[in-house]
Amino acid sequence: MTPVRSKTGPPADLAPQLATAADTAPAGDGWLHEIKYDGYRLLCRIEGGRARLISRNGKDWSERFPSVVRAAESLPARDAVLDGEVAVVRPDGRTSFQDLQNALSGETRGGSLRFFLFDLLFLDGANWMDVPLERRKERLAALLDGSSPETLQYSDHVVGNGPAFHRQACGYRLEGILSKRRDAPYRPGRSRDWLKVKCVRQDEFVVGGWTEPGGSRQGLGALLVGGHDADGVLRFAGRVGTGFSDSQLISLRKRLDALARATPPFAGAPSGRAAADMHWVEPEIVIQAGYVDWTFDRLLRHPRFIGFRSDVEPRDVRLPASDIDRESDVDRGTLDDRASVSDESQPSAGSSVTAGEAARPVPGGRTGRSHTSRMARTRRSDRSTDGPTVVEGITVTNPDKVLYPETGIRKIELVRYFEAVAERMLPLVSDRPLTLVRCPDGIGNCFYQKHLEGTVPAAIGKIPIQEGDEVAQYACVTSAAGLVALAQLGVVEIHAGGSRRESLERPDRFTIDLDPDPDVPWVRVVEAVLDVRGFLGELGFDSFLKTTGGKGLHVVVAIRPDRGWDEVKEFTRSIARAIAAEQPGRYTLNISKEKRKGRILLDYLRNGRGATAIEAWSTRARPGAPVALPVRWEELAEGLQSDRYTLRNLPDRLAALREDPWLGYEESRRRVTRAMLRKVGMQ
Repeated sequence: MTPVRSKTGPPADLAPQLATAADTAPAGDGWLHEIKYDGYRLLCRIEGGRARLISRNGKDWSERFPSVVRAAESLPARDAVLDGEVAVVRPDGRTSFQDLQNALSGETRGGSLRFFLFDLLFLDGANWMDVPLERRKERLAALLDGSSPETLQYSDHVVGNGPAFHRQACGYRLEGILSKRRDAPYRPGRSRDWLKVKCVRQDEFVVGGWTEPGGSRQGLGALLVGGHDADGVLRFAGRVGTGFSDSQLISLRKRLDALARATPPFAGAPSGRAAADMHWVEPEIVIQAGYVDWTFDRLLRHPRFIGFRSDVEPRDVRLPASDIDRESDVDRGTLDDRASVSDESQPSAGSSVTAGEAARPVPGGRTGRSHTSRMARTRRSDRSTDGPTVVEGITVTNPDKVLYPETGIRKIELVRYFEAVAERMLPLVSDRPLTLVRCPDGIGNCFYQKHLEGTVPAAIGKIPIQEGDEVAQYACVTSAAGLVALAQLGVVEIHAGGSRRESLERPDRFTIDLDPDPDVPWVRVVEAVLDVRGFLGELGFDSFLKTTGGKGLHVVVAIRPDRGWDEVKEFTRSIARAIAAEQPGRYTLNISKEKRKGRILLDYLRNGRGATAIEAWSTRARPGAPVALPVRWEELAEGLQSDRYTLRNLPDRLAALREDPWLGYEESRRRVTRAMLRKVGMQ
């Protein structure tokens, strides 16, 4: 198809094509894949040789980026419409929305402003919108042709190999990728011809209120944010209290005071005592925030302010459907015994950048090819010179790959560790759906993964779980070979659900996670975990202690699988609430770090459907290679710390163990009775 001559030129109100969020990248050769940049989406309109930059919501942003305007006006085009994203490129090659915000406010931190161009809509009287994408990009590349100003950069792509390219992008800590149908025309608005697959959770939220500041903080404590659900209802999504500078807090408070209103704009907003320090405003401000996860109460977990989104209208902000419907962790990459993040994938025919090369932008680069080739050479030089070895029937490739740089711990050590603890670990982890933390190139580049895709090593089983209208496949293990196969794929952390295959909708254990504020001394943590043990004992439960390899402790209780997820979650919430009510100065159920100052969070949220906890005996992706370890209660008196045991010193402990530290765990299994429910106020 050839472009059509246009008599009228591009519409004055032409809107950009938008991508639909997806969990995984499509694998077929009918798709091409680009790096997702962390900046502002802009259409560049050139009319009579004069350029203007138009934001996603139709505003003229030419004055904000004069260097981009000048660069566009130097192109050999009298009339054109180009689609792209303006971003700041850091010295390490990644783009940063925060740095772009700083640049707009006059601050510079060594980054370079670039306008990444990825589509051509009109050019000198010809309408290219009905021409297949791949041809549009060919014409765009020819327009730039290596001689355009450095500020303009062609956004290169990969053909096919989408999952491998996505894994590679995540391995280099990029924001994600865009997958686009090669043969599709350009159509304004959102469709599934373009898919965005993120590596980190980062979304837009509407500000609907604020909380009072605490301590010496000025301005405000946190923003109260939300977004529109599938029915268009503006719903409360939680608080964003970190990531602000002092000046931002003060100036933001002035803006919010001018928007004050008496009632919350959100459905589902806190009320009563829970809203005592909350003030409400008209929902006219949009921010961008990063976050770790969604709680099972549909609130943001550990959110952080990134910047303001003046290019997005509040009415257009949607809560991520995948999070609200499934409340899942981030699904990144696939488990595949043919390729992992540390493997180099083969290019498809026509690929301009191989999937084994992350085509991230480089200051001063034209298409990123030279930089990506350099990264590929660096990775090849990292590979072990030793051949593969076989453990538990699993071929371990690159056995000398260093996974923990500060200690020099190699992949083969991780493999041998899981082999050594398999007999103790398997009774706890077997046939449970797993969430995995994979670090195939070392703990500096890790990602979470829940769902399986593609070919999986035979030693790793699959558990199908209904999630909304779809059935997702989760990894599970039942043998030492399965644990070794996970280690071979770079799995450093194993997080398990609270139920097993035979009773997926009825958990057989629950966990109380004690997460202290950094200022809480360890002796207080020890006292707290004994408080939890004592309360559980009064209910009639034997409980078991586990270090997390971090700063907290887990108390685990085995129960009979005869109650559903919602009931068990509410039961554990009631337990935590009862303990906190006795000593409110010591404990909190509020996950906000602002509310946790000097206190210990009693986290019950690991007991909902789809939630997980670090499994006993699992290593952690943290410096020093700590291990989440089951321990005896008596060890608290012996100076136990949560990160005391590591992959390096654990062999001595294993050699000295005379009995299982969780001896009697299975025999301790109890039914959650009506009397227990009444005691915690549920009946």
